[in-house]
Amino acid sequence: MNDNHLHARVFRTLHEWYADVDDQLNPQPDNPLWWGSYTSQKAALDAACARLAALHREPTYLADQAS
Repeated sequence: MNDNHLHARVFRTLHEWYADVDDQLNPQPDNPLWWGSYTSQKAALDAACARLAALHREPTYLADQAS
C-alpha cells in the first residue's frame, strides 16, 4: 500500500479529450504523473482507468517518480 491519493481528470479541449493522473494531496498540474490526449471521451476514460490500475499494481513506480 502506498500513501498516494491518486485521481484522474478527463476533460475536453477544443478538438480533443485530455486525461491525466495525479496525487490529489500533492497536485502538480504542470507535471502530472501521467497524461494523454484522445479523440473520444471513452478513449480518455479507458486510458485513465488503465493507468490507475497499472499504478495500483506497481506502487514502486510511484516511488520512482517522486525521486
